[in-house]
Amino acid sequence: MISEHSETSDNSTHLVIACITDHPKAMALLRTARSRAQDLGVKWRAVYIEALTYSTPVEAGIQARMQRLLTLAKQMGGEVQHMVSETVEKGVSQLIAEEKDRLTMFIIGSGARGPKGKRHNLNWDRAVQLARKQHIAVEFIPLSGQPYRRTLKQWVSSIRPLHIVYGLLAVAVALLGAVFLESVLSPALFRVNSQNVGLLFMIACAFSAGRFGLLPGLIASVASFLIVNYYFTLPYHTLKFDNVTDTINMVLFLSAALLISLFTSQTRSYAEKAARRELDTQALFTLYRMATNASSRRQALEELQVNLARMLAMDVAFFLPTAFNPDVVEVEVPLQLQLVGMDRKALDLCWREMKTSGASSPFYTSSDWRFEPMVAPGGEIGVLGIKPRKITQLDAWFGRLLTAIADQTASVLEHIEMERSMEDTRLREDREKLRSMLLSSVSHDLKTPLASIVGALSIYRSQGKKLTPEKREMLIETALEETVRLDSFITNILDMTRLESGKIEFRREWHPIKDIIQRVARRLEHRLKKHPLTIHTSTPIEIFSDGMMIEQVLQNVLDNAGKYTQPGTKISIGWKGDDTTGFACEVRDFGNGIPATKLESVFDKYARLQKQDSQVAGTGLGLAICKAMMEGLGGSITASNHPEGGAVFTLYLPQWRHHRAAKYEVA
Repeated sequence: MISEHSETSDNSTHLVIACITDHPKAMALLRTARSRAQDLGVKWRAVYIEALTYSTPVEAGIQARMQRLLTLAKQMGGEVQHMVSETVEKGVSQLIAEEKDRLTMFIIGSGARGPKGKRHNLNWDRAVQLARKQHIAVEFIPLSGQPYRRTLKQWVSSIRPLHIVYGLLAVAVALLGAVFLESVLSPALFRVNSQNVGLLFMIACAFSAGRFGLLPGLIASVASFLIVNYYFTLPYHTLKFDNVTDTINMVLFLSAALLISLFTSQTRSYAEKAARRELDTQALFTLYRMATNASSRRQALEELQVNLARMLAMDVAFFLPTAFNPDVVEVEVPLQLQLVGMDRKALDLCWREMKTSGASSPFYTSSDWRFEPMVAPGGEIGVLGIKPRKITQLDAWFGRLLTAIADQTASVLEHIEMERSMEDTRLREDREKLRSMLLSSVSHDLKTPLASIVGALSIYRSQGKKLTPEKREMLIETALEETVRLDSFITNILDMTRLESGKIEFRREWHPIKDIIQRVARRLEHRLKKHPLTIHTSTPIEIFSDGMMIEQVLQNVLDNAGKYTQPGTKISIGWKGDDTTGFACEVRDFGNGIPATKLESVFDKYARLQKQDSQVAGTGLGLAICKAMMEGLGGSITASNHPEGGAVFTLYLPQWRHHRAAKYEVA
């Protein structure tokens, strides 16, 4: 048995269930269920139990009526459930067993007849006994009047003549096969193997029923019986029987043909329902994949529209409310779609009243489109629209599938909006945190060099003439060092602001790496006067990059090495090019190295502040800027500890080429 319902309810909440049936007065069941639920203060649900019987040409009409009832039940405030069971009785028993802890009342239509004319309550005796054993109240609602009767016109209109023609053609092919056997075999041998003729026609009956349905199979069975009797049973060319044996054989043949058609069509019905289940699963899986992969609402809707249109073989569109007028929905995907007349009225009704409208619905049935409201737990999201590309019966199963797709799509869109809102909140919190850390850094690290500059210049101004030349030189040197350090702080803060805003532009050209390092070395000569800088070159190389950005990266790395190593320790730079790994430039100091616990966070913003290092001045942005710049240039930067001591920072770039050779040393 298979059970599906549209909502997941709280198990602690009591429930009233109405089992609806195909009857003109079935609305009485819905009204009674709603009334009883309101009196008891509980929820209620309308359940349609579909028996796994073979399909008939008129089943589509029943399905359409049941779909309308389920839609009305949902609009009346109830839950809806569609069950597929082996029999109606077993479905009711399963339902009672599943909901026995919640079920308060079970409502059944009394006197109603099912699709085959059987009274439903006669099939429900065992289920009613089970309900009463569970102390569940059972109420029978009289359904007066005649059940739906199909007119001859409805019967004929539901038959597809082409399928009947195909069934008769299958019989004609079997007849040709029998004639061929009769022509190639001797009369005596053909008479002995006459059972093969019957098998040929049996195959034709099975093919007709399995491929086109029960009615073509039954017609093929009757046609086969008449042909075999007329052409291949004595006396020939008459429908009379020569003896009792032939009569029995022909009766058995007709019975077997009818049974084969019956069971083959039933197997076909099972296969169709299995295909529908597979389509259900595929559609819901597509929605789940959209929820996990889509990064924006627009992207999710575009992918859903393409995939659902392909799976359903229908036109699919999504309509969302406008920002300036939320009372009106406009097409979101595909943009070129325009609705007019009845289609537009059906869409407006669907959004205004949150009701299913359009084709095969209670409202604006003449519309070519069918509209389903998309409602998420947080509220109304929009409208899903589908339009069959050919004549298609929108039955109860399809309506249920559309409702599930609409609800899941609404959940996907709400999920995306929530993720975006959470990401915005997280970014705001991060910005606020970084702003606080930056203010803390500015209040401490920028104030320190300013105080040193002011102090040195104040002493020089007030006591300059009394000071020795060495002390005057020391004061000027102090003011200059602190000014350079202050300039470095401000430059780093501005660079990080530009990188985070995305307004920085990289200008890539070919540059000799030796020239870049020489310029950086000259610029930092004063800052690194206590650290001998050694530059090793083995291969003259040019890199394709932004020269100013690479200079800034090297300047920050070298400045970092000078600040965090003891005076007198040297710093070395070397580089190499490899056809596989690309260009690599290594900056090594000979200090104490980087603690193992800090290697992964050394490039984080304000990493120095996080280490609570108050001995070394700085904003903690230098290495973070290096990482952002290198990634923007298509490269990377890593940090590690050298086996012989000290830290090693390695810059990687993908594009390089050989240049002129050079080798020199700067002390």
